[in-house]
Amino acid sequence: MTDDAELIRRYADQRSEEVFAELVRRHLGLVYAAALRRLGGDAHGAADVAQGVFVKLARDAARLGGHAALTAWFFAATRNAAVDAIRANQRRAAREEEAFTMNETLLAEVRVAASAETEVEWARLRPVLDAAMDALEPEGGA
Repeated sequence: MTDDAELIRRYADQRSEEVFAELVRRHLGLVYAAALRRLGGDAHGAADVAQGVFVKLARDAARLGGHAALTAWFFAATRNAAVDAIRANQRRAAREEEAFTMNETLLAEVRVAASAETEVEWARLRPVLDAAMDALEPEGGA
């Protein structure tokens, strides 16, 4: 059985899909499980983190060829990618909350303006409506 260091060197030299697939088969479970744990059970987030880790592995293969403990690299890369994902989710949630608050504020201002406009309209229409109703003759006489 070929060790990870040899596989990564072969992948860096040859860009062989088969070699890369073997690295993925060997380490996907570890990377996914570590990401899942770090992300509190978020399966979709863990899959995204795992994909990012293997993209980084492919990109950095030449530099990792001499890495003695590839498993340690996988743990570190997974931790870093998970932390980045958590921060990105927190930033996104903060932006969404800010957008929601801004939208609610704008809607409240529109409601106040519409309410004030409605009051002006009623003030103008009230005497006209009262005059029209006063001019009506009751049916059958009152």
